[in-house]
Amino acid sequence: MKKIVIIFYSFLLIVFAASCTKNEGNGPEPTEIPQISPTTEPTSEDNNVDTGNIGNVESNDTGNDSTKVADYLVYSANEGSSSVSVIDTKTMKTIKDIPVGKGPHNVQATPDGKFVYVVEGKVASISAINTATNSVVNTINIGEGPSHIIFSPDSKLAYVSIGGMMEEEEKEEDVAETMVDMTEEEAGNVSVVNLENGEVKEILVGLMPHGLRMTPDNKYVLVANTDSDTVSVIDTATNKVTNTVEVGKKPVQVAPTADGKYVFVSLSGDNSVAVIELSSMKVTKTIPVGEAPIQLYATSDSKFVYVANNKSANISVIDTTSMSVVAEIPAGEEAHGVVISKDGKNVYVTNTGSDSVTIVDVATNKVIGTVTVGEEPNGITIVE
Repeated sequence: MKKIVIIFYSFLLIVFAASCTKNEGNGPEPTEIPQISPTTEPTSEDNNVDTGNIGNVESNDTGNDSTKVADYLVYSANEGSSSVSVIDTKTMKTIKDIPVGKGPHNVQATPDGKFVYVVEGKVASISAINTATNSVVNTINIGEGPSHIIFSPDSKLAYVSIGGMMEEEEKEEDVAETMVDMTEEEAGNVSVVNLENGEVKEILVGLMPHGLRMTPDNKYVLVANTDSDTVSVIDTATNKVTNTVEVGKKPVQVAPTADGKYVFVSLSGDNSVAVIELSSMKVTKTIPVGEAPIQLYATSDSKFVYVANNKSANISVIDTTSMSVVAEIPAGEEAHGVVISKDGKNVYVTNTGSDSVTIVDVATNKVIGTVTVGEEPNGITIVE
């Protein structure tokens, strides 16, 4: 009987010990940790753009190779969302969208890099964005239908192409000298804006002036007159038109080469690019490109010109030695604006139909990135 009792109590002790060991090893049941979604800054309903501080907007673009890009900022004018997007090239992301006036068509950095001016086509004004704060600090009212803007080397004067008409008294004074073959009603103008006091003067040019750029020696402003199929040449010393060059159908933009030899002109009506020899101010060649070329830009070494073809959604690369297209690069829908970095390594093209910017590596002519920006981007500029 004693044996049975001893065996029974031994069994109980074993069961109790096993139970204690189990509880000490596992402890209490774990609790689930809630997942917290990242918060976003509020946006402006009217403009569909971010109104917070720089750095609070990020695109969702993937597959971009930023190792082939220097560190600077790219600005795009987004006509559909009335905003200017700021792209950080090192991260290849949009870091801010700046609300501006309606219909921003073009942007351009001042030579000193302190400001980016945006041309607000639907409200007949230009606005200055301070590049230190990426906020609008000044707005100047100008003529109806502004398109593009460039600056004098000292950043004190702006030249703005205006599609609207000049005042009657100004036409009577200048039209006979500068536009003999054009009726007064057809002429557009370039507004010369003193950025220090806001004073505006006007220069009579062709019909529907659009893109314009300055020659490398800063002696001339060249203006593409879309509806008169010409390029006006403005002497910056006198701010008067000294020559008018017939180029072909529907010129949109001009691209002088840095060596001062040529000006390339996109002809959207001819699907081609005209080449003006600066020494003679005559067209020496016409080069077929993609459908509806819009903007174009020459590399800093003057070896190549990159052309955004709107309807064929690609980029033509022109070799300035052979004066022929040597490459075609895919872009987004309705490729439009073009700018090239000062080191000549990267090309940036806005895609109006796909709300993006295509980034090209010049060394390989390959697309290395696509960045989402605001709606319907057009003009584009770089602050380095």
